Amino acid sequence: MKQELAVGMFVEEERDVYMIERKDTIIDIIRMQQQNSRWQTLTVDLVNCGPGSREGDNYMSIIKRVVANCRAKSFDGRNHVFKISLIFKRQITNPNRRRLFRCDAAFENEITAYASIIPILQRISPYDLPYPKCLTAGSDDNGDRIVLEDLTTSGYAMVDRRVGLSYDHCMAVMKELAKLHAVSLALKHAQPIEYADACAKVREIVYCPEAADFYTHSLESSLRGALDSLRYSNGKGDLDEPIRAIEGLTGRLYRIMSELVCDGVDDAWRVICHGDTWVNNLMFSADCRHVKLIDLQTMRCTTPVLDILHLLYTSTELTLRQQHVTDLLLQYRQTLLDALEEHFCSYDDPATAATLLHHFADLFSYQRLRAEYDRCLPYGLGIAMWLLPAVTFNPDQIPDLDAVTINDFKTKNHEKKIAQMVSVDYHTRMRDIALEMHDQGVLQRLKSGERI
Repeated sequence: MKQELAVGMFVEEERDVYMIERKDTIIDIIRMQQQNSRWQTLTVDLVNCGPGSREGDNYMSIIKRVVANCRAKSFDGRNHVFKISLIFKRQITNPNRRRLFRCDAAFENEITAYASIIPILQRISPYDLPYPKCLTAGSDDNGDRIVLEDLTTSGYAMVDRRVGLSYDHCMAVMKELAKLHAVSLALKHAQPIEYADACAKVREIVYCPEAADFYTHSLESSLRGALDSLRYSNGKGDLDEPIRAIEGLTGRLYRIMSELVCDGVDDAWRVICHGDTWVNNLMFSADCRHVKLIDLQTMRCTTPVLDILHLLYTSTELTLRQQHVTDLLLQYRQTLLDALEEHFCSYDDPATAATLLHHFADLFSYQRLRAEYDRCLPYGLGIAMWLLPAVTFNPDQIPDLDAVTINDFKTKNHEKKIAQMVSVDYHTRMRDIALEMHDQGVLQRLKSGERI
């Protein structure tokens, strides 16, 4: 049996009506964006709700594309007909999944990012920050919501996560990350109190006491899955040493990752980071020259190289890293300094601006940037083990996260299910990363217990 809803579409009764957005909701959002009450009257004739992302591309929230056909009359008496396309983010409805994956904390973090943090950063930035326009972030009668512009209407699109990013994609991301991080550095210097206030609003939701139990077990499960994959790929015996070293991470991985994210970060380097720069959180223009960063649930204050490592070890293949890491880091550094120069050129005293730019050029010399990147390479290993299953899953074989419990991680049930779903590409990428980390001495450093 079907039920007709006020939004002009039919849904099955057993489907979650939470997926539907009402006409008055759309009208309220349009009116929020008006300047000087542009419309005398505004009517929404039809609202169509559909998936806002592909199957397997999103795990922590409901994402919908909402297209509304509208009629309006302006104060000069003219009639207007137009269509508006918006992206709605809503909370996962399964309460057990929300508790287990800490979806409430993640959603709250993203609301804060759009409602409070990005406006602070954008206010002092001489250029646009790489985020979609947020129309509203907060809650309504149906709970928490974030409403964003639909970037696809401007020609932006995601890359297929299973294909990964090209050199041009990565260059575009390096430039935008550098400009984003530069705003933190400029704000920290010019308005330290406001910067501290912005940082205080950023909430670490993964490497924090209240999340430690779940994410420790989740990471340990991913570690066991990676080891199973490496043993499967070890027909020639060339993975013997990497396997032994990675086995030594058992019981330590969450602490190692937490230390890299939260501890031991030079305060001079600490900036507001995106926190989750994998391929599904990036949308590129058709010419790959521009990129928007989406999904701000794990925004955090930490060293900027973690955004770079997160990108490279979840979303690129070995050949790209072998051939282009130096080029990418040099581009990041150059764009960072160019962006800071844009900030400092407004200073009344050119000598002060020149001194500041020299200071940051020294602080972020290539040698220091590379040393920080190398120091944090264990993060690249950890995030690869954690996310590569999701990156490489076939869309037809997506795990049912509504059915997952904490005991699945503790009893190894989860990795057994995942092992049946992982692709050949996962085994290849995991093997490549293990050998890469061994060749660069990262695994030996971790095995010796050397302080990160």
